[in-house]
Amino acid sequence: MLVYTYPKSRSLRVLWTLEELGVDYDSIKADILCETPTVMSPHPRGKVPFLVDGEVAICETLAICTYLCEKYTGTSLYPVDPAYRAVVNSWISFALTDLESPVWNLLRQLVFVPEDRRAAPLLDYFRAGATQAVAMATPEHHTPWIAGEEFTLADIFMTHTLLWAKLCGIALGEQREDYLNRAFARPAFLRAQQRNNQ
Repeated sequence: MLVYTYPKSRSLRVLWTLEELGVDYDSIKADILCETPTVMSPHPRGKVPFLVDGEVAICETLAICTYLCEKYTGTSLYPVDPAYRAVVNSWISFALTDLESPVWNLLRQLVFVPEDRRAAPLLDYFRAGATQAVAMATPEHHTPWIAGEEFTLADIFMTHTLLWAKLCGIALGEQREDYLNRAFARPAFLRAQQRNNQ
């Protein structure tokens, strides 16, 4: 199994999933921001992550992560129970739409657009949307993890996106800071982060 990665990108979510599942894999850094890449990602749009598992090739982070969870069952990462899985999927959907959209747009402005070319109204719009979405990223029943008592795939997507929000200067509040700290203290995360950023 081979994963094409890039430092500080969404490929971290795939490696974290693999580490939580205890699956052996190889990773290779693709030159996605290089005009003359030495290693190209096979992703049809030149992005990462991209997974090759024998004759199976998958692009897009969520598709890869759910494929892995469905292939390697027996953990709480992606529950078998349909009702519990629906809760997990609901939070993943929130993380990828309501939360990630304004956060990613804000981060892209702050990282890739020169300061003298940034539009203040656009920054304010994305910052307001990100702040509002972050405020909604809280478990409904005060459980330790976003979808319940167990750490799941939803936590991987949620905490990684909340980290991006924090990097943009969005205040998370004490409860979400604690949530991030607990998630990022997991040995699987630490291994995945080290591997992804090589």
